[in-house]
Amino acid sequence: MFSNIKNGWTMGKATRRLVFKDRKLMIFPLVSGLAVIAEILAILLPSALFLMNYSNSLYYYILVLILFYFVVTFTSTYVIMAMFIAFRAFSSGKEIGFKEAFTQVKPYSKLIAEWSLFYAVIIVGIRILESRIRGIAGIIFGAAVAFAIGIATIFVVPVILDKKLSPIKALKESSSFIIKNFGKTFGGLIYTDLYGFAIILLGAVLLISGLVLTSINLFLGAVIMLLGIGTIAFGAIITSMLSNIFRLIMFDFATYGRVPEGFTADMLKNAVKQKGKVQI
Repeated sequence: MFSNIKNGWTMGKATRRLVFKDRKLMIFPLVSGLAVIAEILAILLPSALFLMNYSNSLYYYILVLILFYFVVTFTSTYVIMAMFIAFRAFSSGKEIGFKEAFTQVKPYSKLIAEWSLFYAVIIVGIRILESRIRGIAGIIFGAAVAFAIGIATIFVVPVILDKKLSPIKALKESSSFIIKNFGKTFGGLIYTDLYGFAIILLGAVLLISGLVLTSINLFLGAVIMLLGIGTIAFGAIITSMLSNIFRLIMFDFATYGRVPEGFTADMLKNAVKQKGKVQI
């Protein structure tokens, strides 16, 4: 088990080195993050004000949540798919632009919308069940189910991209990949998440330090706080980019036998079961 985790750690570092060669990939998670912020401001805040002042309807609350999760899932899935297309083009030596990557995602709009609605309904359903279970049991239930759904959906986007499957079939395919490779691919996922987490942690320290310093020097404290916020945002971008690209590399090797720059076939064979011919 420890050798698998170590191997995954090595692959995580190889992913970081490879991805940083095409730093334009950072634009994709940045766009996704800005879109989510805009969606929160456009959907959740007005809806919360309406509920507080005009309506206490449970049905309205449920519809707003489904709409919000649908929009956020659609946006993030669309952007991640574009990032995957751009990364594959970069890896093959046929680099494409940001706009072209998004253009190639357009034919998948219907499938992405179907998946987004399916996912939104599941998440809202979990939240409703969680609210029905009082106390710590409800919190544990919600966290456990949300974690299970998060794990099961790790490879949904590349599955939809390559196999054009419906939501339920895509979820089954993603779950199957995880079950076959659990304990092998996760070392790399842990590395990519920890790398970004270290940056986020540094940003949190700067943010807290700046907050404390505002009582001594307002200008200096504000500058450090802004640096902290920027560092946290950068860490979030790095985490999203590395984690998603690592998943794609594992998926591509298992499905097509592709070995990207900085990796070896043996390294990848120790992580996932490979079906097709190895392509170096």
